[in-house]
Amino acid sequence: MRNIQYTQSPGVPHGSMEDEFLCHKRSPEWWYATGYMTDEAGKMFSYQFTLGKIRVYWLKLNLLQTAITEFETGKHHFAQQVIFFDKNIIVTKNRVGVDGAAEMTFEDGKLGLDMPGTDYHLTLKMNAVKPAVWHCDQGVLKMGIDNEWTYYWSYTNLAISGTLILEGREHKLSGKGWFDKQGGPYNPLDHRTSWEWFSLRFFDNEEAMLFSFPQDDYQDGTLIERSGNSRRLNNYQIVPLGWTEAGGYKFSCGWKVEMPGIKDQEYTIVPKIDGQLNLFYFELLADIKDKTGKVVGHCFVELLPGARNKKTPISAAFARTK
Repeated sequence: MRNIQYTQSPGVPHGSMEDEFLCHKRSPEWWYATGYMTDEAGKMFSYQFTLGKIRVYWLKLNLLQTAITEFETGKHHFAQQVIFFDKNIIVTKNRVGVDGAAEMTFEDGKLGLDMPGTDYHLTLKMNAVKPAVWHCDQGVLKMGIDNEWTYYWSYTNLAISGTLILEGREHKLSGKGWFDKQGGPYNPLDHRTSWEWFSLRFFDNEEAMLFSFPQDDYQDGTLIERSGNSRRLNNYQIVPLGWTEAGGYKFSCGWKVEMPGIKDQEYTIVPKIDGQLNLFYFELLADIKDKTGKVVGHCFVELLPGARNKKTPISAAFARTK
């Protein structure tokens, strides 16, 4: 408990980024980082770190999830901890994570990640290429239906370097990362608030964040230019090109994205390998292809079961894997 600092902000309307980084006493929220990287031999990996604070009916819990995916072999290494009563949780203005497990550090646009697992240990330095941005409507995202909201801000372009020890072998890494802080007074048990999220990271150092609620026909997002300037982006269309199933849930898989007047306007998002159902959400890394079929970036995709199904795997939160 002594490692948790609380904000006085209600979340919505939001306060400063520094306020919203800290812990909120009542609202669900999460600290989330993803990125892709290559080692000295050109092998590609991705990582994911999530610390979530949620309520399942009457019970408050924290959920730590970490993952490493290696694209040469298709292996997905995943670990999860469910933590009750805030035991060993760290949330200060400079640190977030679980004491004795994975954590991130923050100082003046310089982020660090220490992420151990059973058969991996990832250590990264992440330097902000651009300042952090507020997303959607000046930092507020409507969660699909009226009166359901979150605050939302990100570092969308982090230059990363570090070391991955995987199954006893060391890899020197470099790549590109992204950090999110999001949360607020919405109901995560209502499938109408479940999303499909697309984090487009173009090779020309521009990014787009597309947050879609297909079950409610609502969407919102942000375009982040090379200069670091950002603007709201909600005039776009995402069309699924196929479907897959995982854990008994239906998910879209492969997408056509149209953004009138933005960059090349039309792109195809093609999964690099099969996605992974990490309990609450289905996640994968995809290539962004332009009209000619050229790969012009990579895209992280996060799909919640409730976006295409009328139920959510709440009970999965109580499982523990290592």
